[in-house]
Amino acid sequence: MMKGEEMRERLSKGRTREEAMERVAIVTGSDRGIGFEVCRRLGELGYQVVLTSPDAVPGKAAAAKLRRRGANVVDHVLDVTNKRHIQALRAFVIKKFGRADVLVNNAGVLLDEGRSKLEGLMARRIDRPPRKVQVGEGPSVLEIDIEIVRLTLEINTLGALRMCQAFVPLMMKSDYGRVVNVSSSRGQLNGMTDGGAPAYQMSKAALNAVTLMVADAAHGRNVAVNSVCPGWTRTGLGGPDAPRSVEEGAETILWLATHPDGGPTGGFFMDKKPIDW
Repeated sequence: MMKGEEMRERLSKGRTREEAMERVAIVTGSDRGIGFEVCRRLGELGYQVVLTSPDAVPGKAAAAKLRRRGANVVDHVLDVTNKRHIQALRAFVIKKFGRADVLVNNAGVLLDEGRSKLEGLMARRIDRPPRKVQVGEGPSVLEIDIEIVRLTLEINTLGALRMCQAFVPLMMKSDYGRVVNVSSSRGQLNGMTDGGAPAYQMSKAALNAVTLMVADAAHGRNVAVNSVCPGWTRTGLGGPDAPRSVEEGAETILWLATHPDGGPTGGFFMDKKPIDW
């Protein structure tokens, strides 16, 4: 695993720390878990970080915690299913920073197995949260509630697409951008089965399609767009029995978010290596 000093050394080979401090990074769903770890590590590298959360209170608390450690972090409310939130975030970023350089689409839910906290507009649309079950023991694709599928797609797939539509054109204008879509090996079409989380699996497969199309749309503008599987990680979504720490889960995300020019785009990665779609 690349430690902070190693990452700083690699960063210095591609650009100075002063240049990194001019970079603005937006991380969705980042008041906890992998998203929070990504914010922490980008802050250590000198990035200006925009930490987002669908609820203001945990977002402010998370940002304050990072600022106490010396990071340049601001918080902003963002429910990725809420078009007005995205518009407000875009306006805020443009007014305050004038640019957006890194976008990590980390916000996501796993409703099939009852592993996600209901918050934002999602809490108003689900009367009864799905029962929490073990990994792979959710409903079959033939039994899944269509509303669960619809809402999962809105957050995991359309939320990321909306964010790309809002911020990738800004990156293209400045000829610099790094977009990392946090996907999952459970969304791999190669070998996909009825694996107990059909809504989640479909949403991540569709997110990978978004990655490919956005990468093509931004081709030639120094905007790299990639998907990442962080692996099964000990978060609220992954649960306490997952084998990976949040530090390990964030590693490939950070690798792509800070990659020097000329790096990969339109790929799907795990542990810094390409994997099948």
